[in-house]
Amino acid sequence: MFDLLVVSDCVLDVYYRVKKLPIRAYDLVVTNEPVLSPGGACNAAIIASKLGLKVAVVDKLGDDPFSTLLISMLEKAGVYTGFLKRMSSSYTTVSNNIIDEQGRHAFLGYVGAGAYLTPSDIDEQVIKSSKAIFVSGFNAAYSNSVKETITRIIKASIDNGIIVFLDPGPAAGYIRELVTFLKTSGILLLNGKEAKALYGLSLKDTVKVMRMSGGHFIIKLGSRGALLISNGKSRRCPTREVKHALTTIGAGDAFDAAYIAGVLKGLSNYGACMLANYVASLKLSVLSPMDMPNMSNLTAQWIRRLGNRD
Repeated sequence: MFDLLVVSDCVLDVYYRVKKLPIRAYDLVVTNEPVLSPGGACNAAIIASKLGLKVAVVDKLGDDPFSTLLISMLEKAGVYTGFLKRMSSSYTTVSNNIIDEQGRHAFLGYVGAGAYLTPSDIDEQVIKSSKAIFVSGFNAAYSNSVKETITRIIKASIDNGIIVFLDPGPAAGYIRELVTFLKTSGILLLNGKEAKALYGLSLKDTVKVMRMSGGHFIIKLGSRGALLISNGKSRRCPTREVKHALTTIGAGDAFDAAYIAGVLKGLSNYGACMLANYVASLKLSVLSPMDMPNMSNLTAQWIRRLGNRD
């Protein structure tokens, strides 16, 4: 049995550090040696593993060297990769992340084999044998096949009484119908921009709708912490100040992983939100989730500190 099954958006990140952005046409920019790392939802998978969860990932990769490298790094981090499928004559999704000395970033990448994930790529028995499912909706913004797949996975999970954590990413406005399914057995994790896109409203009005829905939501607000909305009430989860952030890339994934770990290990929703803010702040100082420390005892420390009270 797995504690957490991570579905879709397993990406190879390539980090380049430059002096300044933007890079203009005809500029010649020399960077330090690039850093290669799992990214996207596999960023969350690694951090969840470092927090002591037994984690597996489901997605499609290409049959290129990038997939071999990505699988190797995931396995090194203790993540089970046996459900990853390689697609012949295809490329693994890659994101080139360009970061300047001020921590600003730009992305250049492509959506590869992950856009072809289908319902047949996952066995329902795998879902039934997992305590929780984390679904990234990122590729659903670009692929109807992925949208159909994650919809079926979410429904199958709820039918089997398995808690679902959904981060819709840029697909928030395309999959709002899934919020109804998540009302009783799931939690939606999204940033402020995605929250506004979900209903096409201002953030203030979005929070009102979320409160009235009776569902469970987390709105990630960066340096302002996070807003926990549950059972018609909302509560701000503050975060610690970080004086110098190397990059904010992956901080949202780190938050997701830590929130899930906190909930699964017995923290209250508020306690898990506070833990998630803390782990996200740690991610700000490193490029790769592989560089994050082992945190298998961290949740237990937070339980002793906060208890399980909301």
